[in-house]
Amino acid sequence: MLYPKHLAIIPDWNRTRAKTNNKTIPEAYMISYQKWVELINYTFTQTDIKIFTLWWLSTDNGKKRPKEEFDFLMNMYKLVDDDLDTILVNNKVNFKRIWNPDWITQDFKEYLNKKVEMTKCNSDKYFVFAINYWWRDEIIRWIQKLSKDKKDLSEISEEEISKSLELWDIETIELVIRTKWDQAQRTSGFMSRWIWYAELYFTAKKCPEFGVEEYKEALNRFDKMADKRNYWK
Repeated sequence: MLYPKHLAIIPDWNRTRAKTNNKTIPEAYMISYQKWVELINYTFTQTDIKIFTLWWLSTDNGKKRPKEEFDFLMNMYKLVDDDLDTILVNNKVNFKRIWNPDWITQDFKEYLNKKVEMTKCNSDKYFVFAINYWWRDEIIRWIQKLSKDKKDLSEISEEEISKSLELWDIETIELVIRTKWDQAQRTSGFMSRWIWYAELYFTAKKCPEFGVEEYKEALNRFDKMADKRNYWK
């Protein structure tokens, strides 16, 4: 079976699920995050996928969240991360984060930076955590970086642009999965630089109903499409 080298998931519907299932929003987020940990474990123990990216919060949505909810999201991972850390370390998976650091609390910045160092290993496997991420912020950050490194921007090459990005050294995304297809058949500006040629899989399941069984269906569909993927040929 042919697996994508890099797979990304855009989860959706946490807040609505909380309202319709008599759960608090923190409870809904906790249930969802634990579900994604199960998928991460399946990915790195049962497949040949090298990179798993999870877009947990966009910068735009973060700005709209009440302060109490935003603060919870900045702290909840410390409550549930033991299982994730075990998965990453046991399977030699590097942790990376992509974010707008200006909107992240200092405590959470330090927490994620320590996780990067703790899991750093000599392997080609990565779990990428997109938190408070928005593609426009990313463009601004790489322009700022290039302007500091190179005064004459007219001479910038495509290679220099690529290397100025936060995840310049990893494979582009080959499969994007998004939940809540009936209301969101779009990528919402997610990692535009990495999904140019990605297959898109929209599932009717809402977060966190999307589980391992439908995850397998998405991977099987990618495998069946493999012969038709004739990019650059």
